[in-house]
Amino acid sequence: MTSSSSSKARSVVLALLALWAVVSLVVIVVWATSPDLKGAAQCRSELQEANEKLAGAKVVYAQNKAALEDMVHAARDETARQTAEVILVLASLNATNATLQQSLQENVSTHLTSVLLSDFYQIYVRFL
Repeated sequence: MTSSSSSKARSVVLALLALWAVVSLVVIVVWATSPDLKGAAQCRSELQEANEKLAGAKVVYAQNKAALEDMVHAARDETARQTAEVILVLASLNATNATLQQSLQENVSTHLTSVLLSDFYQIYVRFL
């Protein structure tokens, strides 16, 4: 009986050692492959840094938005000024065109009168 109980005891001890070895291997593998766990203080610190970066980005965004709105306003003002200038130039061109048209008509009339006077003079000279 003693050999049977010592055989059983040895089998139990070997089974326990095998179980301990398997559990140890599982623990080692899980520990080696698990990501580093951060403490609560480190998480709070990273959250604070992220919040500060976000606040800074919001300030930069607001500044960029204000600058762009100013640029749009300036561009609209410049467009309005240029439109007014184009209207003035167009009015000036229309006035110049009307003056040129009137001068052309006067030149045509003067030329026609000159031609007619020349023709009448030649007719008059022939009859004399």
